[in-house]
Amino acid sequence: MEIKEEIYPNSPLVEVVFEIRFPGEPIIECRRHEFYDAVRGDYPRVLVPQMQAGGFPALETYRFEKLDGSAGIMLAIDKLAHYARKYPGYEKFKEGFLKLAEKFEGLFHLSSLKRTGWRYINIIPFTREQGYIPLKRFFNLRSHLTATIPSPIDISEHCKNLSTTLISKIDGCSVTTKLESIISSDGTREALLLDFDCSKEEDLVFSKTETYIEENHTVARALFEELITDSYRQYLRGETI
Repeated sequence: MEIKEEIYPNSPLVEVVFEIRFPGEPIIECRRHEFYDAVRGDYPRVLVPQMQAGGFPALETYRFEKLDGSAGIMLAIDKLAHYARKYPGYEKFKEGFLKLAEKFEGLFHLSSLKRTGWRYINIIPFTREQGYIPLKRFFNLRSHLTATIPSPIDISEHCKNLSTTLISKIDGCSVTTKLESIISSDGTREALLLDFDCSKEEDLVFSKTETYIEENHTVARALFEELITDSYRQYLRGETI
Protein backbone atom coordinates (compact mmCIF):
# COMPACT_ATOMS: atom_id res chain seq x y z
CA MET A 1 0.00 0.00 0.00
CA GLU A 2 1.59 3.27 -1.16
CA ILE A 3 0.61 6.72 0.06
CA LYS A 4 1.78 10.25 -0.53
CA GLU A 5 2.80 11.86 2.75
CA GLU A 6 1.25 15.32 3.00
CA ILE A 7 0.77 17.75 5.88
CA TYR A 8 -2.63 19.44 5.59
CA PRO A 9 -2.84 23.08 6.79
CA ASN A 10 -6.47 22.48 7.85
CA SER A 11 -5.87 19.03 9.30
CA PRO A 12 -8.61 17.67 11.61
CA LEU A 13 -6.01 15.80 13.68
CA VAL A 14 -6.19 16.46 17.42
CA GLU A 15 -3.78 13.74 18.51
CA VAL A 16 -1.37 11.19 17.02
CA VAL A 17 -0.01 8.32 19.13
CA PHE A 18 2.46 5.51 18.55
CA GLU A 19 2.98 2.92 21.27
CA ILE A 20 4.80 -0.30 21.93
CA ARG A 21 3.60 -2.83 24.51
CA PHE A 22 5.74 -5.55 26.00
CA PRO A 23 5.68 -8.12 28.81
CA GLY A 24 5.67 -6.27 32.14
CA GLU A 25 9.13 -5.33 33.42
CA PRO A 26 9.17 -4.38 37.15
CA ILE A 27 12.59 -2.77 36.67
CA ILE A 28 10.87 0.04 34.75
CA GLU A 29 9.02 1.11 37.87
CA CYS A 30 12.23 1.01 39.93
CA ARG A 31 14.26 3.01 37.39
CA ARG A 32 11.56 5.28 35.98
CA HIS A 33 13.50 8.29 37.26
CA GLU A 34 16.49 7.36 35.11
CA PHE A 35 14.39 7.44 31.95
CA TYR A 36 12.89 10.74 33.04
CA ASP A 37 16.37 12.18 33.56
CA ALA A 38 17.16 11.22 29.96
CA VAL A 39 14.11 13.04 28.53
CA ARG A 40 13.42 15.86 31.00
CA GLY A 41 15.11 18.45 28.78
CA ASP A 42 12.34 18.06 26.19
CA TYR A 43 9.55 16.75 28.43
CA PRO A 44 9.93 18.43 31.84
CA ARG A 45 6.29 18.31 32.95
CA VAL A 46 5.42 15.23 35.04
CA LEU A 47 1.80 14.05 35.20
CA VAL A 48 1.41 11.47 37.97
CA PRO A 49 -1.50 9.04 37.45
CA GLN A 50 -4.48 9.28 39.75
CA MET A 51 -5.25 5.95 41.38
CA GLN A 52 -8.63 4.45 40.66
CA ALA A 53 -10.46 2.24 43.14
CA GLY A 54 -9.08 -1.27 42.84
CA GLY A 55 -6.10 -0.09 40.80
CA PHE A 56 -2.51 -1.21 41.27
CA PRO A 57 0.17 1.55 41.39
CA ALA A 58 2.81 -0.40 39.49
CA LEU A 59 0.53 -0.72 36.45
CA GLU A 60 -0.43 2.95 36.20
CA THR A 61 0.82 5.12 33.33
CA TYR A 62 3.01 8.17 33.93
CA ARG A 63 3.13 11.04 31.45
CA PHE A 64 6.07 13.33 30.70
CA GLU A 65 5.02 16.36 28.62
CA LYS A 66 6.38 19.43 26.95
CA LEU A 67 5.56 22.58 28.90
CA ASP A 68 3.02 23.69 26.28
CA GLY A 69 1.33 20.27 26.25
CA SER A 70 1.92 19.83 22.52
CA ALA A 71 3.58 16.41 22.87
CA GLY A 72 4.49 13.87 25.49
CA ILE A 73 5.45 10.38 26.57
CA MET A 74 3.38 7.69 28.28
CA LEU A 75 5.31 5.16 30.35
CA ALA A 76 4.22 2.08 32.31
CA ILE A 77 5.87 -1.21 33.17
CA ASP A 78 4.36 -2.71 30.00
CA LYS A 79 4.13 0.29 27.63
CA LEU A 80 6.04 3.15 26.02
CA ALA A 81 4.16 5.65 23.86
CA HIS A 82 4.80 8.99 22.20
CA TYR A 83 1.94 11.36 21.42
CA ALA A 84 1.59 14.72 19.68
CA ARG A 85 -1.30 17.15 19.80
CA LYS A 86 0.46 19.41 17.30
CA TYR A 87 1.49 16.89 14.68
CA PRO A 88 4.84 17.78 13.06
CA GLY A 89 4.44 15.31 10.19
CA TYR A 90 5.29 11.65 9.97
CA GLU A 91 9.06 11.83 9.53
CA LYS A 92 9.64 14.14 12.50
CA PHE A 93 7.19 12.22 14.66
CA LYS A 94 8.87 8.91 13.81
CA GLU A 95 12.30 10.38 14.50
CA GLY A 96 11.07 11.58 17.89
CA PHE A 97 9.79 8.17 18.87
CA LEU A 98 12.92 6.34 17.72
CA LYS A 99 15.08 8.65 19.84
CA LEU A 100 12.92 7.84 22.86
CA ALA A 101 13.08 4.13 22.07
CA GLU A 102 16.87 4.26 21.84
CA LYS A 103 17.11 5.83 25.30
CA PHE A 104 14.57 3.35 26.63
CA GLU A 105 16.45 0.36 25.22
CA GLY A 106 19.70 1.63 26.71
CA LEU A 107 18.16 1.38 30.16
CA PHE A 108 15.87 -1.62 29.97
CA HIS A 109 17.18 -3.86 27.14
CA LEU A 110 13.88 -5.07 25.69
CA SER A 111 13.78 -7.91 23.18
CA SER A 112 10.18 -8.99 22.53
CA LEU A 113 7.06 -6.88 22.03
CA LYS A 114 3.39 -7.77 22.46
CA ARG A 115 1.88 -4.98 20.40
CA THR A 116 2.64 -1.90 18.34
CA GLY A 117 -0.04 0.64 17.52
CA TRP A 118 -0.47 3.84 15.52
CA ARG A 119 -3.48 6.01 16.32
CA TYR A 120 -4.98 8.99 14.46
CA ILE A 121 -7.69 10.93 16.33
CA ASN A 122 -9.59 13.45 14.19
CA ILE A 123 -12.32 15.95 15.07
CA ILE A 124 -14.30 17.20 12.05
CA PRO A 125 -16.75 20.04 12.79
CA PHE A 126 -19.99 20.08 10.79
CA THR A 127 -23.23 21.99 10.42
CA ARG A 128 -26.42 20.02 9.90
CA GLU A 129 -28.27 20.27 6.61
CA GLN A 130 -32.05 19.98 6.96
CA GLY A 131 -31.44 18.38 10.35
CA TYR A 132 -29.04 15.70 9.09
CA ILE A 133 -25.28 15.14 9.25
CA PRO A 134 -23.78 15.92 5.79
CA LEU A 135 -21.66 12.77 5.59
CA LYS A 136 -21.23 13.01 1.81
CA ARG A 137 -19.35 16.28 2.20
CA PHE A 138 -16.59 14.47 4.09
CA PHE A 139 -16.62 10.77 3.31
CA ASN A 140 -16.69 8.37 0.38
CA LEU A 141 -19.53 6.06 1.32
CA ARG A 142 -18.02 3.13 -0.55
CA SER A 143 -15.02 3.12 1.75
CA HIS A 144 -14.07 0.18 3.96
CA LEU A 145 -16.06 1.74 6.80
CA THR A 146 -19.39 2.94 5.47
CA ALA A 147 -19.79 0.10 2.98
CA THR A 148 -20.19 -2.26 5.94
CA ILE A 149 -23.16 -0.41 7.43
CA PRO A 150 -26.33 -2.23 6.28
CA SER A 151 -29.17 0.14 5.54
CA PRO A 152 -32.17 0.10 3.17
CA ILE A 153 -31.72 3.85 2.70
CA ASP A 154 -28.83 6.16 1.89
CA ILE A 155 -27.35 6.95 5.32
CA SER A 156 -25.60 10.00 3.90
CA GLU A 157 -29.00 11.62 3.38
CA HIS A 158 -30.77 10.44 6.53
CA CYS A 159 -28.20 10.29 9.32
CA LYS A 160 -29.16 12.21 12.45
CA ASN A 161 -26.60 10.65 14.79
CA LEU A 162 -23.83 8.15 14.28
CA SER A 163 -21.78 5.76 16.40
CA THR A 164 -20.06 2.85 14.68
CA THR A 165 -16.94 0.74 15.14
CA LEU A 166 -15.32 -1.51 12.55
CA ILE A 167 -12.48 -3.96 13.21
CA SER A 168 -10.69 -5.14 10.08
CA LYS A 169 -7.47 -6.83 8.96
CA ILE A 170 -5.43 -4.97 6.35
CA ASP A 171 -1.90 -5.74 5.13
CA GLY A 172 -1.06 -7.69 8.28
CA CYS A 173 -2.40 -4.98 10.60
CA SER A 174 -5.50 -5.02 12.79
CA VAL A 175 -7.44 -1.77 12.35
CA THR A 176 -10.15 -0.45 14.65
CA THR A 177 -12.03 2.44 13.06
CA LYS A 178 -14.51 4.49 15.08
CA LEU A 179 -16.82 7.10 13.59
CA GLU A 180 -19.11 8.97 15.97
CA SER A 181 -21.09 12.20 16.06
CA ILE A 182 -20.32 14.28 19.15
CA ILE A 183 -21.56 17.56 20.60
CA SER A 184 -19.96 20.20 22.82
CA SER A 185 -20.95 20.44 26.48
CA ASP A 186 -22.94 23.63 25.82
CA GLY A 187 -24.76 22.03 22.90
CA THR A 188 -23.70 24.68 20.38
CA ARG A 189 -21.11 22.80 18.30
CA GLU A 190 -21.16 19.40 16.66
CA ALA A 191 -18.41 17.32 15.11
CA LEU A 192 -17.53 13.89 13.83
CA LEU A 193 -14.95 11.91 15.79
CA LEU A 194 -12.89 9.77 13.41
CA ASP A 195 -10.44 7.49 15.24
CA PHE A 196 -8.08 5.01 13.55
CA ASP A 197 -6.13 2.54 15.69
CA CYS A 198 -3.82 0.40 13.55
CA SER A 199 -1.78 -2.32 15.30
CA LYS A 200 0.39 -5.40 14.95
CA GLU A 201 0.31 -8.11 17.59
CA GLU A 202 2.20 -11.19 16.36
CA ASP A 203 5.87 -12.26 16.59
CA LEU A 204 7.22 -8.80 17.34
CA VAL A 205 10.75 -7.86 18.33
CA PHE A 206 12.06 -4.54 19.60
CA SER A 207 14.80 -4.35 16.96
CA LYS A 208 12.15 -4.00 14.22
CA THR A 209 10.30 -1.11 15.85
CA GLU A 210 10.99 1.25 12.94
CA THR A 211 9.52 -1.27 10.51
CA TYR A 212 6.37 -1.56 12.62
CA ILE A 213 5.97 2.22 12.72
CA GLU A 214 6.16 2.31 8.92
CA GLU A 215 3.62 -0.48 8.51
CA ASN A 216 1.13 0.82 11.09
CA HIS A 217 1.33 4.39 9.85
CA THR A 218 1.05 3.46 6.17
CA VAL A 219 -2.18 1.53 6.67
CA ALA A 220 -3.76 4.18 8.93
CA ARG A 221 -2.89 7.06 6.59
CA ALA A 222 -4.07 5.19 3.50
CA LEU A 223 -7.42 4.47 5.13
CA PHE A 224 -7.90 8.15 5.96
CA GLU A 225 -7.09 9.14 2.38
CA GLU A 226 -9.48 6.47 1.06
CA LEU A 227 -12.29 7.58 3.34
CA ILE A 228 -12.32 11.35 2.69
CA THR A 229 -13.78 12.99 -0.41
CA ASP A 230 -11.75 15.00 -2.91
CA SER A 231 -13.64 18.17 -2.00
CA TYR A 232 -12.87 17.73 1.70
CA ARG A 233 -9.23 17.04 0.82
CA GLN A 234 -9.16 20.37 -1.04
CA TYR A 235 -10.43 22.07 2.10
CA LEU A 236 -7.73 20.37 4.18
CA ARG A 237 -5.16 21.71 1.75
CA GLY A 238 -6.56 25.21 2.13
CA GLU A 239 -7.69 25.31 -1.50
CA THR A 240 -11.41 25.93 -0.81
CA ILE A 241 -13.48 27.65 1.86
